Amino acid sequence: MEKVLGLDLGTNSIGWAIIQREGDCCTLIDKGVSIFQEGVAREQGAEKPAVQTRTDARALRRAYRRRRKRKIDLLRVLVDHELCPPLTHEQLDLWLQKKRYPLDEAFLAWQRTDEETGRNPYRDRYRALSEQLDLTGEKGRYTLGRALYHIAQRRGFLSNRRDNTAESDGKVKQGIDSLTEAMKAAGCRYLGEYFYMLYGKGEKIRNHYTSRNDHYRAEFDAICSRQQLDPTLTDKLRRAIFYQRPLKSQKGTVGKCTFEKGKSRCPLSHPRFEEFRMLSFINNIRITTPYDFGASRPLNEEERAAAIRMFMRKSKPTFDFEDIAKALAGRKRSYAYEEDAGEAPYRFNYRMSTSVSGCPTTAALADIFGEDWVSGICSLYTRAEGKTKERIVDDVWHVLFSFDDDDKLRQWAAERLQLSEADAEKFAAITPKQGYAALSLNAIDKILPYLRAGRRYDEAVFCANIKAAVPAEVRSDEQLLGRITDEVSRIVADFKPDPTIKADTKQSRIEGCMREHGIEADMKKLYHPSMIETYRKAEAGDDGLVQLGSPRTSSVRNPMAMRALFRMRALLNRLLREGRIDPMTKINIEFARGLNDANKRKAIEQWQREREKENKRYAQEIRKLYEEQTGSPTEPSEEDILKYRLYEEQNHICLYTGRQISITDFIGSSASCDIEHTLPRSRGGDDSQMNKTLCDNRFNRETKCSKLPSELSEHSDVMARIEQLGWKQRIDDLHKQIETASRRSKNATTKEDKDKAIQHRHKLRMQLDYWQGKYERFTMTEVPEGFANRQGVDIGIIGRYARLYLKSVFERIYTVKGATTAAFRKMWGLQEEDSEKERTNHAHHCIDAITIACIGRNEYDRWAQYAAQEEYYRRCEGVKPSFDKPWPTFTEDVRAVADELLVAHSTPDNMSKPTKKRLRKRGRIVSGDDRRPIIVTGDSARASLHKDTFYGAIKRDDEIKYVVRKALTDLDEKDIDKIVDEAVRARVRDAVERMDFTQALAGTIWMNEQKRIPIKRVRIFAPTVTAPIKLKEHRDLSKKEHKHHYHVVNDGNYCMAIYEGQDKKGRTKRSFEIVDNLEAAEYFKASADRSERLDLVPRSDACGNPLRCILKTGTMVLFYENSPEELYDCSKRELAKRLYKLTQFSTLRIGNNSYGIIVFRHHQEARPASELKPKNGVWKIGEEYRPLIRILHTQFNALVEGSDFELTVTGEIIFKHRSHD
Repeated sequence: MEKVLGLDLGTNSIGWAIIQREGDCCTLIDKGVSIFQEGVAREQGAEKPAVQTRTDARALRRAYRRRRKRKIDLLRVLVDHELCPPLTHEQLDLWLQKKRYPLDEAFLAWQRTDEETGRNPYRDRYRALSEQLDLTGEKGRYTLGRALYHIAQRRGFLSNRRDNTAESDGKVKQGIDSLTEAMKAAGCRYLGEYFYMLYGKGEKIRNHYTSRNDHYRAEFDAICSRQQLDPTLTDKLRRAIFYQRPLKSQKGTVGKCTFEKGKSRCPLSHPRFEEFRMLSFINNIRITTPYDFGASRPLNEEERAAAIRMFMRKSKPTFDFEDIAKALAGRKRSYAYEEDAGEAPYRFNYRMSTSVSGCPTTAALADIFGEDWVSGICSLYTRAEGKTKERIVDDVWHVLFSFDDDDKLRQWAAERLQLSEADAEKFAAITPKQGYAALSLNAIDKILPYLRAGRRYDEAVFCANIKAAVPAEVRSDEQLLGRITDEVSRIVADFKPDPTIKADTKQSRIEGCMREHGIEADMKKLYHPSMIETYRKAEAGDDGLVQLGSPRTSSVRNPMAMRALFRMRALLNRLLREGRIDPMTKINIEFARGLNDANKRKAIEQWQREREKENKRYAQEIRKLYEEQTGSPTEPSEEDILKYRLYEEQNHICLYTGRQISITDFIGSSASCDIEHTLPRSRGGDDSQMNKTLCDNRFNRETKCSKLPSELSEHSDVMARIEQLGWKQRIDDLHKQIETASRRSKNATTKEDKDKAIQHRHKLRMQLDYWQGKYERFTMTEVPEGFANRQGVDIGIIGRYARLYLKSVFERIYTVKGATTAAFRKMWGLQEEDSEKERTNHAHHCIDAITIACIGRNEYDRWAQYAAQEEYYRRCEGVKPSFDKPWPTFTEDVRAVADELLVAHSTPDNMSKPTKKRLRKRGRIVSGDDRRPIIVTGDSARASLHKDTFYGAIKRDDEIKYVVRKALTDLDEKDIDKIVDEAVRARVRDAVERMDFTQALAGTIWMNEQKRIPIKRVRIFAPTVTAPIKLKEHRDLSKKEHKHHYHVVNDGNYCMAIYEGQDKKGRTKRSFEIVDNLEAAEYFKASADRSERLDLVPRSDACGNPLRCILKTGTMVLFYENSPEELYDCSKRELAKRLYKLTQFSTLRIGNNSYGIIVFRHHQEARPASELKPKNGVWKIGEEYRPLIRILHTQFNALVEGSDFELTVTGEIIFKHRSHD
């Protein structure tokens, strides 16, 4: 007897079921479903990190704060030297700390633009550049000060030399270069001149990409020179305007080494990593030449040297393997991949299109210091005394990696490396590639000696840390250590697993080798090529209970997978605490494909969308072709569409007979062709599409039967037809396309381009897997044991870590594929053969979990027998097979699961949680006296407090209306009639009537063409904005009170408080109050600052009615009709009808009355909100099922989760105030 827990782990759901198995009989013990939020956010169907909106807003706030500080720092200098109207230090401090802008009239006038007098900052900059200002007078000083202040407000883009993947190498740089060319064409030396010219013409000045050094610093230096400013003042001004805080060190965020857990990973640009990567690749190359008699071999010394030269080309940081093949075979000789058809005297184990990473940093250093660049650097480095060659190289590389200023780098190269000006320039031009390897420099240094000796990567890895694994007496015996190292290398190189020995691995043989020499080695210290981070075995707590710890690991950065693992931990730990499962419980788990990384997930979504489009097209073609040939209409089924897909793949022929197939041969009642399994199910073939062929029925019954294609006498003819179809060529083309996509991802200059290239590569890989699998099935001479169970989509690294995580508590973990679950659902009658899985009810997760729990070794064996019998039946050689169910009433019982299933929904309230992070200094985590990281908290809100758009208020016909300012280019046609100012509206409408709308807005629309005054932005009415939030006061207050504030629209409500009492007649009376996110954030910020505070909502309303409950999005409720007491005796089946989740709440105003509107969603409802329509009215016993219920606050008859009951993660309801007789 054994207990089995089935888990269906999805991106936002966990279905679970516990069964008791005794022999072939199963009993359902418990079940449930837990729904939670995905670990990512979605916007207009696109996926993005859950924290992206918040972090983007934070970055913008920081930019504003730093810009404000820069202006204040400059004003302090200007005030001290009387270059602007006087401001006190107290005024500047208030602006910096409290954001209270100085409202000194002279200061405000100094900044204003006055078109009548021609006063504007562009003219001031032009004057400061072109004429000697009278700095003895106030007017001249203020003109200079205003020019400098304007430069500080802009100051341009500064490229970081280390950021070689940023837009600085793309759009921004192109924009800067275009502006520079335009300045030259206009005869302007400095930016201020050029912009003043544009200003005078009324042309656009904003939206130009400008360079801080080439444009603004050049202009600043020219102004200081022209005005003959004191060098001390110039330095102060330069620092105030152009100082930029150095980037924070990212050392603390770098991942840890796979082998040396305490060491940080090595940057990709380090010369020793480049050598490590190069030798790992070269040592794995196998070549077959005309002189090797058909046997492949590693490269000899001469060939290795020729290959190494290909890596040392400065101009090619990446290249195709074909470059190496040419260097080894010679340009005039033919060469090819070892599996390619045709004649080629030189064969290699890599495809010619394989992308290879060169050694760009090493090549650049060799270009400066010579081929023996290490010795060259050591001989020139002025601080080389007492340092090894490796340490000197580290010093020089670290300077290249860490310096972000070219001038400083050139200076360092001239002083420390004694380089000429030209060589220092070349040294500063070296741009290290960003990113990190999987290993630390410490581990690489241990592996490199073995790679240099020509050993393969896996041999070198096993040998690298032998010295640490053996006892001290062995380490001191160099001869013995050398013999052991050679034997370990031989074991790894010659390893072939022995099928008669259980768990025969390289590591077990190495351990045996050590024992033969009488050495007690610590095998845990040996490096292993496939080593990954593991979870420590869970230990029992003080209560003797073993529970899962945190799943967090530095090796998994997938937020969606991590969220699912945390929710799984909460569920399993509850089951462990309650004794429903224990460490000996067997775990069967299915992982959703959505738990892949984001790019793989998007690639799968794209692939599925493309298949859906193809299926629709195929269905249309079937209808058309079938009606053309028969004159009768048909509606294709899913199986018909699959047949048509195979029909297209086979170019309308039967691969076995060569017979031409028409549409009526496989559609309709008299079909003569059907789907057959290339590898018969009776021989262990799978049921995937790549194992299916559209075949002549008669040939399948009489000739193919249970044979493999390779066993047929017609096999050569079959392969010839496949060759004509171009399947092999398609496979080769896909390999090349994958290599091209890999190169694009490596060379991408922006994250967007890199992600697109990776997604494309994943999609190509899925196509390759399909066609390669399809082709290989026709060439197999035998079906490997367990072949069918291995086929399907694997989620790779996430699945591996999830299994390791579960193994920290549970002994037996088995993964079930989604295709297997689907097959058993159909065999056990839970899903029709040709239908899709029903996903409208969350209960389907539980149904899957029960199915998964019931799949054991016996079921797999019977499945193989069933598949064989079904194949015989399809060939009319037997009766239709049946498949035994886990228990006699299995199908009926499982289908009835939804009747009493209570789905647990987790909607965390993050607003009230203070942000927490580890304290870092210079990128490194700071620890306290107890050696634990110091955690600091903040008071930032984890929600959007309001919409981003600011609205202004105007009065029209004694009514306040709200307007928004829009750029002319952002207007829609419907916005023209909403323009507030009549004169502006008339100008815009006139321009649109004279030409096309798009053309009119793309050009210049003049308000006063004679005075060259263009219309750039307009105010338009916002009729949907009626009751906005007053966010903050304007800097310059209007005389009209309604114009004093910035107005914003609420972006979400935090909670609704419901008050309940009785009037004099004993009737229930309810009122409500809504707290929006902004009010809640202000409340929680205050609560973090002081202990005594007001409550978030009053404890009673204006009539004295007490607070009944507080509702938030995600709150679960149980509806009752007459009184709460009726819920206490309800069965689970009845509670399942009454359990709903709050999804929306808002205010409805009718005349002078306000009503709270609340929308609830049934806990089992899984359809998208767009497909559902709320139904109004109070809940009643026996009512028809309503997926969405909308009620007024006066109709709220329900118990509330948290205050009245608890809904556990396992789906149990625990009432809190139930009276006991």
